[in-house]
Amino acid sequence: MTKKCNLFITILAMFTAIYTTSAKAECDGFYIAGRAGYAKYKVDDDRGSVSSNGSDYVIDKRRFMASGALGYRYEHFRGELEYIWRKKNSGSVAEITEGKFKSESYMFVVYYDFFPYTWFTPFVNAGLGYTRSKLAINMPLTDFSRHVKENGFTWSLGAGISLKITNRMNFDVGYRYYDMGDGPSADNGKTTMDNQEIYAGLRYVL
Repeated sequence: MTKKCNLFITILAMFTAIYTTSAKAECDGFYIAGRAGYAKYKVDDDRGSVSSNGSDYVIDKRRFMASGALGYRYEHFRGELEYIWRKKNSGSVAEITEGKFKSESYMFVVYYDFFPYTWFTPFVNAGLGYTRSKLAINMPLTDFSRHVKENGFTWSLGAGISLKITNRMNFDVGYRYYDMGDGPSADNGKTTMDNQEIYAGLRYVL
């Protein structure tokens, strides 16, 4: 009886080792990812009344976002290049003034998966990159318009949970905070901008 038990345990261990090796081979490597969710901007500035209202009604809104990424995974770590697009904001700054705002980010992001080969794993991430943003102010009655662009250094921190659908495909849900640095200003005041995003997405190992 003891010999049969030992044989069963040995066979089970062999199959477990083979499966784990196969899972690692399929889970690790280059992957592509797509994500979508909502972005919520926040602006801190010392600008005047009209421009400050522009922050409230034009920039400080929750908007749809989508991103695409190419990455590489090895055991607990993932590194990826990601492009993030956010839907344009628009709103009335005053009765005769209209504003539009948009931004896009280019990031290098590093992830750490706590339990990389299990069905569920929490993860954390940190990123560096830059954000291109543009603010447009138009006054149709006076035929006045101004377009301001700003490129700002950006860093991000985030966390989430990943569900393994197959060895090659994962479903991710997460949260990220972005510090976007300087933002576009309609006057000469100082503007800094950050952003919080909640997203869901898929990753597929190539």
